[in-house]
Amino acid sequence: MTVTPRVLLVHAHPDDETITTGGTIAALVSEGAEVMVLTATRGEGGEVIPADLKQLEGDRPGLARVREQEIAEAMRALGARMHTFLGGTTRTFEDSGMEWGPDGHARPASSMSDNALCATDVTTVARHIAAVIDAFEPHAVITYAANGGYGHPDHVRVHEATTMAFDLAEWRTGRLLYVDTPTEVARRSFDPNQNGFAETGFAAAETIPAKPPVGQIVIDQDITAVLPAKRAALEAHRTQVSVSGDFFALSNSVGQRIGHREFFSIGAGTAIPPEILSAGPAPHVLTGLDIAAVETQENAAAAAPLRRRREPRKPGIFAYLHSAVLGLLIAFLGTMQHLNVTVINLGETPIILPWGLVLALALAAAGLWHLKTMYRSSAPMLVAAVIIAALSFVFGQPTWLPGADMIVTGLLRSVVWLLGPMVLAAVFSFINVRGHDRTR
Repeated sequence: MTVTPRVLLVHAHPDDETITTGGTIAALVSEGAEVMVLTATRGEGGEVIPADLKQLEGDRPGLARVREQEIAEAMRALGARMHTFLGGTTRTFEDSGMEWGPDGHARPASSMSDNALCATDVTTVARHIAAVIDAFEPHAVITYAANGGYGHPDHVRVHEATTMAFDLAEWRTGRLLYVDTPTEVARRSFDPNQNGFAETGFAAAETIPAKPPVGQIVIDQDITAVLPAKRAALEAHRTQVSVSGDFFALSNSVGQRIGHREFFSIGAGTAIPPEILSAGPAPHVLTGLDIAAVETQENAAAAAPLRRRREPRKPGIFAYLHSAVLGLLIAFLGTMQHLNVTVINLGETPIILPWGLVLALALAAAGLWHLKTMYRSSAPMLVAAVIIAALSFVFGQPTWLPGADMIVTGLLRSVVWLLGPMVLAAVFSFINVRGHDRTR
């Protein structure tokens, strides 16, 4: 079966698709692949380079309209016919903005609009990307590495959301790739001693804006044959890219060479075969990917273990507030309940059934296990256990609070209740909780 490869590229702003993956887009198109570019925002928060268009800076709707036209022209230059903005006609995500930090890398802006990409919950963004994946059914998806290239917060958010969407989508994409540039390649591209750099008028980089690569770079795509298309696409983004000879610069006027190679690591899905990597990085983003198998989804379940297992984030302040409230409730309800018993007489022998204690411990166990599994961490659970034990101890001090008879330290039931939640938490701490892997 002959299948035309389909590749989806997910980017943050107009011009990113060309700067980081323009050569790969043009090369794929020239090979007959179906290429779709998904752009998260319209770059309405960016700076404007040309003096005759400076009035657009700060005019977010006006700049958005111009950059819609620019990316359409860039797509034509690269030969790509399919482009869409994230959210389609139902939702607009705006540029979050950025500032240049003293280290030469981008950092979050001091303020952003309510509709900014970074002001939106990452799961919401991921679901919109997943919807595009399900509609286009790509064999491969390409986006930024976790470092966002040079650290732009929107790039980082797109990385997070696309990685999540790869798992959320019904369609089982064969490979997820991240744009990642070797440190030495980045250094050479900014080298002001290159032939032709002096004639550009661009500034030399004091520090290299590109961050070090995050993953193992396994693909080195030669785009020399399509460099004219990439250069033309860069020129299309005239409000934010200046092109001179073989070099270009962004709004910071720092010049860098238009690279003739683009590099990628693999975030999830089908890996590059070891026998290919033994000779060096693979030459193409689709090397070693069984397009026909992805098309039929026959290996979807088998491919699931290749998906990157992301470690859970550390519990935030909400997790600890949640555990504190739950601990207070369990302590109060368990203390009120634990002394209740039922006495059954078997002949002349009374049998005491401490159902109140069982119920109290079951409540504590359920609450602690809920915290453990919800946050996939022992810390919130242990906080709740300490609160239960501490408040129960307070209830047993006759001179501290009225109603001190709720805890009778001379009774075994009260002693078990005082110690039980801490014992349960200690046991649960040794149990490893994992999220469920999806293997459709």
